[in-house]
Amino acid sequence: MTGCPLVGAWELVGYEVPDAEPGERFPLGREPLGRLIYTAAGDLAVHYMAGDRPAPATANWRFTTDAEKLAAVRAYGGYSGRYTWHGDRVSHHVEACIHPNWIGTTLVRRVELTGTDLVLRVAEPGPAPTPVLRWRRRS
Repeated sequence: MTGCPLVGAWELVGYEVPDAEPGERFPLGREPLGRLIYTAAGDLAVHYMAGDRPAPATANWRFTTDAEKLAAVRAYGGYSGRYTWHGDRVSHHVEACIHPNWIGTTLVRRVELTGTDLVLRVAEPGPAPTPVLRWRRRS
């Protein structure tokens, strides 16, 4: 991806679903956490989560309750794979993902890049409300 302005590490600063019901506009809260990494070799990794996810009673995932696991997973998303950049669009070719049905798919996102800020939104939204993710380049 020589010359791709997306290459680098990005910090999530906003996750909003503008066309959702009022109580569902910020499904990860007002201060989400996340990281998006694009490499010059064409690899990508992304993690996004609620900043206030409750911590399970134990640090060992194997010993957490089903309710604790469900609460943690409901407020988390992430995947990795390859990407191709097409100017105002980026295609994420998903190879591993917390959502098994995304594996093997391509997620096309519209790119808005201004200085150190990156906004990604679904390129061709369907009838369901879709999120807008706001990222800031890490220095």
